[in-house]
Amino acid sequence: MPAAVIAVDPDATPGVWRASDLGGGPQETTCSGCQALDALLPGGGWPKGALTEILQPQPGSEMRLLRAPLRAASRAGPVVLVGAPHRPNLPALSAQGVDVGQLVVVDADTPAERLWSAEQLLRCGGVTALLAWLPQARAEQLRRLQLAAAGHLALAFIFRPEASRAARSGQP
Repeated sequence: MPAAVIAVDPDATPGVWRASDLGGGPQETTCSGCQALDALLPGGGWPKGALTEILQPQPGSEMRLLRAPLRAASRAGPVVLVGAPHRPNLPALSAQGVDVGQLVVVDADTPAERLWSAEQLLRCGGVTALLAWLPQARAEQLRRLQLAAAGHLALAFIFRPEASRAARSGQP
């Protein structure tokens, strides 16, 4: 029996990322606060409406890395932290120009609660930045978050342990 060939018009399939899209087309970004990093990031900064996965040996340095985008995002609306490993240092963030009145901390104890909270926040469109610590997230779960982030121009950062490199979000 001959194999059936189905032609799919890629332009008629919304929400599907294509490898040819990498680095192509304008995407709104936010300055990272570091010229050297901005030069390496596609679009010249942290992307809005996309999921940015940051792998780290241990949690703790995220706020320093994201100081400039958090400062800008907090001026525009709520910045939400989901499952943060530590309470944010409000005086330090305030001294760095972050509007701590716009900071919302979601205490989610289980991985399922963190994932659900992050997805709902990305879908609601009312946040300007989301930071979520999801050490056990699987590729298909991260893909759902990526699709939710694509619907809005929020910054979305997911923190996972460096050991997750072997199973990063782009791999099943």
